[in-house]
Amino acid sequence: MHHIRIDTDTAEALNLSDLKRNLAMVAAGMDARFVRAGSTLSTAIETIDRIIHSIDGVTGALDESVAGIAVSSLKSVAGQLDALPVVQAGREADMARIGAASRVLRDHVMDMRQALRVLHIYGMNIKIAASGEAAFVGFVNDMGQRLATGEEHLEGFLAKLKELSGSVGSVQQAGRLLAAEARKILPAVPQRLTRDADALNGHLGDVASMARQVAEIARTVQGRVATMLGALQVGDSTRQRLEHVVSGLQLLDGCTRELAPAPQAEVTAVVHHLLAALLETSAADFDRDAALLVASLKALQPDTAALLDLIDDGTGRNGRPFLVQIEEAVGEVAIITVQLQEADHRSGAMLGLITETVDELTGRLEQLQRVQFNVQDIATNTRLLCRRHGDLGKAVSVVAGEVDIYAHSLGNAMRGIGQPIRELSDVNALLAQKRGVEGDSDMGTKLSQALVVIREGCQRTDLAVREGGDDARQLIELLTIAGDEIGAELQLGANMRQAAILLSAAPHIDQLSDEAHAALAGLLPQIFALYTMAQERDVHTANVPHAFAVTTAVVETDDDDDGLF
Repeated sequence: MHHIRIDTDTAEALNLSDLKRNLAMVAAGMDARFVRAGSTLSTAIETIDRIIHSIDGVTGALDESVAGIAVSSLKSVAGQLDALPVVQAGREADMARIGAASRVLRDHVMDMRQALRVLHIYGMNIKIAASGEAAFVGFVNDMGQRLATGEEHLEGFLAKLKELSGSVGSVQQAGRLLAAEARKILPAVPQRLTRDADALNGHLGDVASMARQVAEIARTVQGRVATMLGALQVGDSTRQRLEHVVSGLQLLDGCTRELAPAPQAEVTAVVHHLLAALLETSAADFDRDAALLVASLKALQPDTAALLDLIDDGTGRNGRPFLVQIEEAVGEVAIITVQLQEADHRSGAMLGLITETVDELTGRLEQLQRVQFNVQDIATNTRLLCRRHGDLGKAVSVVAGEVDIYAHSLGNAMRGIGQPIRELSDVNALLAQKRGVEGDSDMGTKLSQALVVIREGCQRTDLAVREGGDDARQLIELLTIAGDEIGAELQLGANMRQAAILLSAAPHIDQLSDEAHAALAGLLPQIFALYTMAQERDVHTANVPHAFAVTTAVVETDDDDDGLF
């Protein structure tokens, strides 16, 4: 940047051609300086965009709909672990009810089996007592077929009860293993998991608050920087004004070249005073606007420092200890989650098995009732037949009476089956209800999913904090550079004033010669036509001889006036 150094005591001695050349060089270099500052501010805005984007990524990873659900899952699992002893006690009680009902059923089935075996024996006794009488043998054979059908149903009964008892034993074994592992971690691990989840939930709130503050400050800084970027037109407007002064000096040279010394001095004095006023006004405007820019950039320092402090205060990185602690707790409950899942699976399988057992036993009970009715009918018909066969009939009638007694015994045993079957059905409904209330007990899946979400959230937070800190430091550096670049130009105002002092050293002309008046009449409108800003025209009008104000007013109606300043 070329600066004009003028000693006011020897200002008149300075070559005006040097002044013109220096002003032209200053104007030519000004765009580059302010364009560079503009590029720096544009880069600053892009940097702020990155900071905001990174912080938005953090809030997206750790908001209530993502990480908040993961925290809820952790607390839910902790609650399930705490409730495990009560749940297991209830499950044991349910299994005990199933086992007791199964044993009662088995006892009645064994009684029924014994009754059927005795009936088989009495059937053979009838054959013996009837001495092969065909009518009695027919009844006995028919009863034998009925009894064989009943025995088949009883075997099906026993097979189903054996399967049910085995399933009950499997659930109880899984429960014992689960209880043994639960004693190792309860209540310490679920309590710690709850504390870690609560602490992490608080951390998420801190991160969200930090992200909101960072985004708010960043957007404020971004808006102010964008405003400053627009205010950098001070460089362009000052460059134009300097160019207009240089062009005015060039027009003056062309105009006075053919004039005699006296009118030449008059024209030069008028134009120099005009250009000095233009420079003075430009210097004042430049000082004001450039100083305001520098002050505005300095005013951003507290915001940018706060931005960096917020990002660097470690809020984002505090997620790491929580993650480690939660991972340790999850590792400790890994075995129990597997066993709980197995116990739940076996308990769930019981629902289908009990339903199947109740349905099958009910169906077989109906078939056995038919067998019992048929045997009683056979016994009754046999006694009726005995009346036709005299002494033979009497012997057979005694045996037939025993058959009827055991047929009633078979009926009593079957009636006893109804209550334990209803008990099984009630327990099954209770198990289904509990399973519906407990919902998904897959703690392992819940924990692993929660860990993935929290781990990714912490990693993204760490990354955002690291990159955001780097961007914030770069932002501070960029704004400092822009302030330094604009601050370095503040000397330009003093330089323009020094040039104005030199130009204003010309003597004031009270009375113009006709030749000077004619020259100014052609020159001043040409200078006026150079202006692109309203303020330049105002200064021009105020600093030319009154006789030229009309001419100025006419030119001021030029359609090219852009209305700036």
